[in-house]
Amino acid sequence: MNNLRTRTAGKCAFHKSLPLVLAAVALMLTGCPHYDYIVQLKPQGSSIERTLTFYCADGVNTNTGVPNYRSFGAAELSAITALYPAGGVTNDGGRYIARGEFTNQLPADVGGTGTYRYYATSLGEAGFYAERFRGNDDFAGMTERHFQSADRVTDLMMGWSQMELGREAGYSQLRRFLDVDFRRDLKNLSAYWWAGTLAGVVKTNASEEYVVRFGQYLWEHGYFKTEEIPGLFRAVVENDSQMLPARIQRLVATKMGVPETNPVPASLAFLADEKTMESSCDRYLSGTELYRARLKQWKKAKKLKPDTKRPEPDDVLQDALADLAEFDVFGHPDQLAVRLSLAAPPLHSNGQWDETRKQVLWETDIVERTNATHVPFVCYASWAQPEEEFQKAHFGRTALTGDPLAQYCLWRNGVDAQHGAEWDTFISGLQPGGELMAKLDAFRFSGEPDVTATNGQQEITGPSVYPLGLLKTALE
Repeated sequence: MNNLRTRTAGKCAFHKSLPLVLAAVALMLTGCPHYDYIVQLKPQGSSIERTLTFYCADGVNTNTGVPNYRSFGAAELSAITALYPAGGVTNDGGRYIARGEFTNQLPADVGGTGTYRYYATSLGEAGFYAERFRGNDDFAGMTERHFQSADRVTDLMMGWSQMELGREAGYSQLRRFLDVDFRRDLKNLSAYWWAGTLAGVVKTNASEEYVVRFGQYLWEHGYFKTEEIPGLFRAVVENDSQMLPARIQRLVATKMGVPETNPVPASLAFLADEKTMESSCDRYLSGTELYRARLKQWKKAKKLKPDTKRPEPDDVLQDALADLAEFDVFGHPDQLAVRLSLAAPPLHSNGQWDETRKQVLWETDIVERTNATHVPFVCYASWAQPEEEFQKAHFGRTALTGDPLAQYCLWRNGVDAQHGAEWDTFISGLQPGGELMAKLDAFRFSGEPDVTATNGQQEITGPSVYPLGLLKTALE
C-alpha cells in the first residue's frame, strides 16, 4: 500500500515534510491487503475460552459479501499456532480458527500481553480482563525521541539556509522563523500526531480529525492557503516537480519579508525545482559533522563487508526525519475485533455492551506486529455475579452486588488462610432476621482488638473493618 511518504519525491525537508502534511488534509486512502483478527472470549470459571479467527483479506467481494482472502503469512501463522494446544488451529477456506483455554496469562497471538483473573467466594464471583494489543507504551521515550528529531531537522534546515541565504537581506527573519516557529511547529506536528494516535484507538475517525486539526494549525500559521489544497493534493499524488517547489519558494520569500505581490528573489533559485533543491541540500549535508561520522562508520564497516553501500548525504536528513513521526495517520494495516461474552453488562470497561449478543465489543485498526512507534490498543473489563441462593439464605436477600461484590471478592481472595476460614465459618452461620446486624457488629477475628475509644466514641479497628463495612452498607 502506498503511503504518503512514498508518494512524496525530493530530498529536502521542506519538499518532503511540508507538502506531505498539507496534502494529508485532503487525502483519503484506499484499501489494501491486511490481516483481520477476531478474538472471542468466554469466561469458564477459573479459565477463559479463547477463539481466534484470523485471515488475510483485500477488501470484500461485492457480489457475495465474502472477504477476498489472500495467503496468510507463514511466519505469523507459525507464531500463532505455537501458542495453542496441538490441533488447536484449523483452516476453514481462507480463514484460520484457533481455540484454547487459558488461566491468568493470555497468549500473545495477535501481539501484546493480556491477563484474565477470576475470584470466587461464597457470596459471588468477580472477573477481570485486560489486554494490550501491539504498539509501544513508552510514551516518555518516544516523545523525547520525536522532539530531539525535530531539533535535529530544524538545525539542519538552519545550516542549509545559512549556506544559501546567509548574506541576503531578510535572512535574519527567516532564521528566526526556523529557529523559533518552525522548530515549535515540528514539535507540535509530533504532538498532534500522538494525540490523534491516542484518540484513534478508542474513537472512529479520530486520526482524520487530528489531521484536519493540524491542517488548521498550518493554515493559521501561514504555511498554505485553503484555496491551494486541491493543487497541493494533485501535486503530491502526481509527483508534480514544479508546483511544490514554487510553493516552497514563495513560503521562504514570505518568511524573509518579501511581499507576495513582489517577485521571488533570484537568491531562491536553488528552490526552483526538485533537482536544484536536492543538489543544494546534498551539498550542504555532505559537509556536516553528521555525514562525516556516517562516512567514518561506513569505511570501518567496509573493511569487514566490502559491498557495504556508501551512505548518501541525504541519509543524514532521513535519519532525523525517521523519528519525528509516522505519517500514516489515516489508518493502520491490520484490523482487530474483540468480543467478551458475559451474563450481564460489565461493571467497568472501555468497550461497548451489546445486549442482544450479551457481549462487550471492541473494534479497531492496529499497527503491524513489529511497529514500535504507535501506542497500543488496550481492552479491559470487570464484572461480578452474586451467588443469589447463598445470600438469600444468610441475608434474606441478594444484598452484595456490583462494585462492592467485586471489591469483596478481591478482599476475600487476599486474606490469609486462618482469617479466611474464620470468616467463611462466620458468614455460613448468619441467618436473616433482627439479630443479623448485631452479629455483624459483634464479629472480630481471633486476636483482633474489640473496640478503641476515640473522643468518647467507640471505633472498630483491625482486619474485620473492611468486609463488615461492605456487608453492613449493603444490608442497610
